Amino acid sequence: MTWRHHSIFLSLLIAQKGIESILSSDVSMGTTILAVRYRDGVVVGADSRTSVSGYVSNRLATKISFILEDDFGIYALPPSSDVQLQSQFLKHKRADKASTEKKNTESLRKDYKSTCCICRSGSAADTQYLADTIRHQLLRRKVLHSMSSSVSEVAHLLKNYLHNDSLSASLICAGYDHKRDKGVIFSIDMGGTLMEQEGWACNGSGSGYILGMIDANYPDIQNDKTSSMWREDEAVSFVTKAIELAIERDGSSGGVVRIFVINKEGKKAIIHRPACNHAPKNVALSKFAPATRGNDLINRS
Repeated sequence: MTWRHHSIFLSLLIAQKGIESILSSDVSMGTTILAVRYRDGVVVGADSRTSVSGYVSNRLATKISFILEDDFGIYALPPSSDVQLQSQFLKHKRADKASTEKKNTESLRKDYKSTCCICRSGSAADTQYLADTIRHQLLRRKVLHSMSSSVSEVAHLLKNYLHNDSLSASLICAGYDHKRDKGVIFSIDMGGTLMEQEGWACNGSGSGYILGMIDANYPDIQNDKTSSMWREDEAVSFVTKAIELAIERDGSSGGVVRIFVINKEGKKAIIHRPACNHAPKNVALSKFAPATRGNDLINRS
C-alpha cells in the first residue's frame, strides 16, 4: 500500500470518527425562550439563532409556533338538506338536536377566542413535528366535531406526545385561554413533565443567565389579582431586556428578539434587535418578520 492510499484511508477514518461523535452527542438546547403573564394575557419571547454544534445555521429563525388562533375562520355546520341523511334514525336524531346544535354553533362563533403558541427549544425537527401534529389534530377536531380547544388541552396533548415518544424537546405552552378568561403558561420538559406556572416560565441554554434577574424583578402575584401584575408595556420591556441579556452571555442564543403579545383580542408581533448585536444598520428585518393578519402590529426597535 503506497503513501497515497495511506492518506486516503486516514482521511476516511477521521471523517467517520467525526460523524460518529456528532451522532452520539446530545442534542443541544441552544436557545432562550421566555413567557410572562401580564394583566390582560401573556407576553412570549425568544431569540432567533439556530445552531448545529458550533455552526450557526440560521440567525433569523422563528422559535414561536402558533397552535390556536382566533382567525382560523373554519366552522363545521350541519347539512342544510336531507340528501345526506336518508335513514329515519338520523332524521329523528337531527330533529331532536337541531336547536341544541344551533345554540352550540352560535356559542362557538361568539366565544372562541383562545390563542395559544408553543415556544420551542431542543431539536428543531422534533419541535416542528410536534407543532404541526398538534395543530392538525386540533383543526381536525374543530372541523369534525365543532369543538373549540383551550390552552390547557394543547399543553396536555403535548405532554402525551413527549411522554410516549422519544423526542428531544423542551417547550413552553402559553396563551389566552377563553375558558378560564385569562392568560396561562405551561412548561413541558423532556419526558412529558407538565407544570402550570403562576407568573412566568423560562427555558433553553440562555435561561441560566437570567433566572436570578427574573426572580428579582417579577412582581409578587397575590391571589391572582390583576392589579399586582404588570401592564403590557412593562411586560414587553422586561421580556426584551431579559432575552437581550441572555443573548449577550449565551453563545448559543443570538439574532433578534421576537416577541408576541397575546390577549383576548388575539396576538401582536414585535421584533427587537439587541444592542449587543453588531449587525449592519441596514439589515431589512421586515422580510424576516412573521406573517401577521388583521390588526397585528410589527414594531422594530
